Amino acid sequence: MPDDVRTSQHDLVVRVATLELLVSDLIDLLWRVDPRGMEQLAGEADHDLQIQHNRTPLPAGEHQRLRLFNVLQDRRRRLQHRRGHPVEAA
Repeated sequence: MPDDVRTSQHDLVVRVATLELLVSDLIDLLWRVDPRGMEQLAGEADHDLQIQHNRTPLPAGEHQRLRLFNVLQDRRRRLQHRRGHPVEAA
């Protein structure tokens, strides 16, 4: 039974890593297809993060606030344009 649990946890980690790679590839593709739209999304992500940073603590506590902040920060990071991937002019 412990081997089954270990295998299923490993499988879950592999699936999550695969999804992260797919999201990263999709974001890179979107930067090439619609740079203006991605600039807008990146700006919204930055704005959402600033709002969350300045918001009063959630009733659920600091732990939940930190989790939400981390999610928003990761979203902003993922939507930033990467210098290594040039955007082709439309």
